[in-house]
Amino acid sequence: MNFAEVKQSRDQQVLFPERLDEAVDVDHDVRLVDKILHSIDFTAWEAKYDLVKGQPPIHPRVIAGVILYGLLCRISSSRALEEALQVRLDFRWLTQSRRIDHSTICKFRIGNADELKRLYVQFAMIGIEYEWVRMTSLGFDGTRIRANNSRRASRTPERLRQLKKELELAYERHDQQAREADKQDQERFGEQDSNRVDADIDDVKRKLAKVNAALEQVELLEENGKTVPKRIPLTDPESRMMPNKTGGHAPNFTPATTVDIDSGMIVDSAVLNVVNEDNEMLNAVGRVQENFGLPSPPGKLLADGLMATGDNISQCNEQGIDLYAPLKTVDPTTNPAVRTSLTEPVAEEDRDRLPQINVTVDGVKRQQLSKDAFVYDAAGNCYRCPMGERLSYRGSTQEKRSSGKSRTRDRYRADAETCSGCPLADVCLRKPGIGRQVTHEQHEQQRVAHAKKMATDEAKEIYKTRQHAGERPFAMMKWFFRMDQFLTRGLDRVSQEYDWLSAGFNLHRLLSLIRHSTGPPPPKAIALYPSLSPFLN
Repeated sequence: MNFAEVKQSRDQQVLFPERLDEAVDVDHDVRLVDKILHSIDFTAWEAKYDLVKGQPPIHPRVIAGVILYGLLCRISSSRALEEALQVRLDFRWLTQSRRIDHSTICKFRIGNADELKRLYVQFAMIGIEYEWVRMTSLGFDGTRIRANNSRRASRTPERLRQLKKELELAYERHDQQAREADKQDQERFGEQDSNRVDADIDDVKRKLAKVNAALEQVELLEENGKTVPKRIPLTDPESRMMPNKTGGHAPNFTPATTVDIDSGMIVDSAVLNVVNEDNEMLNAVGRVQENFGLPSPPGKLLADGLMATGDNISQCNEQGIDLYAPLKTVDPTTNPAVRTSLTEPVAEEDRDRLPQINVTVDGVKRQQLSKDAFVYDAAGNCYRCPMGERLSYRGSTQEKRSSGKSRTRDRYRADAETCSGCPLADVCLRKPGIGRQVTHEQHEQQRVAHAKKMATDEAKEIYKTRQHAGERPFAMMKWFFRMDQFLTRGLDRVSQEYDWLSAGFNLHRLLSLIRHSTGPPPPKAIALYPSLSPFLN
């Protein structure tokens, strides 16, 4: 047989052993990762170490490099990283053959929350110096990631209170049994019975601790005036029951990420335990401005339609931010209700094109004219219906939202006599004898102006740039980093875990930008990061 011969036996002694540096190709990604990490400022990390007592510690850059490079290699668990440090040459090259056990990696991963927040920012700062990150246009978006909690391990607040009482009674019962067992003769009760009672007590304690933690979340929400969810998860009570991206409901968290549209790099990240992340959008912009030392907010902000709330549109206008987010409304350029003279009826041939919605009245589904068929007349503080009739102001109401904020709604209603003889009554009124009513949110005029802007071709072209840059981080984290469920529990720990993912994504994105860049690097970048210049020349 003519098979290839063994190049070298495992037990063959060699005079000149191979250098570790020769085991890694000169263009291997781990070399560039190492150079990038050496350009990062780890001063804040170093300040946490006591360099006088005990054995000299491993530099934080090394352990952070192991975790981040592990993400690039789709290795996330601490035990798997410990194994990679023993068997993979690229990991051994990165750490210069240091042995780091999984407990050290785990403690480091959860022990540097404040410093970690700056890590993905520093990667983005490198992008700024190389003029890839321009900070002129930002994209904001959120997603769902499963909490470390079973789908079924959740209870209603009422059931939690009932469970607490049951478990407290069970604890008293088992505790009494344990005391009686201690008084009995060992020959009568035996060692096995004593152990069983102790195990029952420990089981009740564990269950009671979970129930108490969940009830603490209920009390905290009630104290802050927020809406209490219908069900509270037991294993991770700081998560919330939310719709999954793939369907159904489960305990989830809502990571919210802000990216620089030009480079696709993350410039801010946060984890929320609320369903809607619209209230976090402008907070994220404020953190970006602070972390990067920007004199003013970025000029453009791109987000999906859920972010186009009246509050967000109004605040963006006040801060000079050009928001691009589609509104769920009829395009005003194609809406026949938007006409030159609002006191004149819509042309009869155009009435079939008036916006309609599906409604259910007395169990019967039918079509009804939507609010978009009515146009607000600011001069007269009224609405005009498609027939030109007036809907007058009838008062205001205050609505309390789940976020704790209140919203003002103005009510406008037409006279019942006017509506009774209207040719559109069948598709306009819910019930005969009651005039049609529409409401006017406090930011309605800003919403109308925003809808007109988003209907322009220029706005549509700008908005197209959001999808690729805005969705890429979530695709990378879920499918490349294999993060479809958080490994830790509690909002603080989960936030740290997501910050590692954000830093790993920015490192991956930086590698891609460096590898695919053309032309010489900017002189300022070479001066600040000379170690990276060979990869860009």
